[in-house]
Amino acid sequence: MNKLAFLSLALCATAPAATAQTADTATAYKHQLGLTASPVLDGFFRNNRSLPLGLLYKRQVRTQQFLRARVVGQYSSRDTANYAQLQDGTGFKEWQLQAFIGYEWQRHISRRFSWYYGVEVGAGIGRLYQRNVVAWSNANGPYQYDWRYTGKRWQGQLRPFAGLEFAITPRWSVLAEMAAPIVYQRLDDRVRSVGTQQFPDGSVLPSGGTAFYTSDSWQLRWRPVQFIGLLVRL
Repeated sequence: MNKLAFLSLALCATAPAATAQTADTATAYKHQLGLTASPVLDGFFRNNRSLPLGLLYKRQVRTQQFLRARVVGQYSSRDTANYAQLQDGTGFKEWQLQAFIGYEWQRHISRRFSWYYGVEVGAGIGRLYQRNVVAWSNANGPYQYDWRYTGKRWQGQLRPFAGLEFAITPRWSVLAEMAAPIVYQRLDDRVRSVGTQQFPDGSVLPSGGTAFYTSDSWQLRWRPVQFIGLLVRL
């Protein structure tokens, strides 16, 4: 009887401590910081040479609820090409930057697996510059032209998302996220070309001009893998 009473008292004494330890573990990390990459599934090895990279920040505001913010950027360039007619100055440069803010709910599947869902709003800007400097000869004689394209992009989007997270350790996790963003995009394109054709008699005929294009569009996109990432709890 004395042993049974002692065990009962011991369990009663340790129960609050165990409950407090579980609560402390669940709320120990209020902040999370992650690095993300957005692969392209179509043409995986060809189109993923320059991945959009991003930073993801989450702050726990309630149990299994988070405010989150993301920044995504990409830059790529090429200065030369492998065609004999292309001259120095040929190449392209492209960059884009997007920012998002949203809210997320999490649900545990097991000790290591959880899934989450939520919604974000965001805006982005991008620029593309491409130039082809070409020189060759045709039936009339030497011909050359300088073609330049400048594209500007602005966009805003509403982005419902869902994802799966796997906890490697209590602090480190990997995640994969899908999304179905509703995107508004405005395009502002400019094309300028200058060319000259030289004839056998020595005369030169200039050609070229400048054109502007502007368009607005709405799109609903389905991205089965919006990004993959590595997350640390702070």
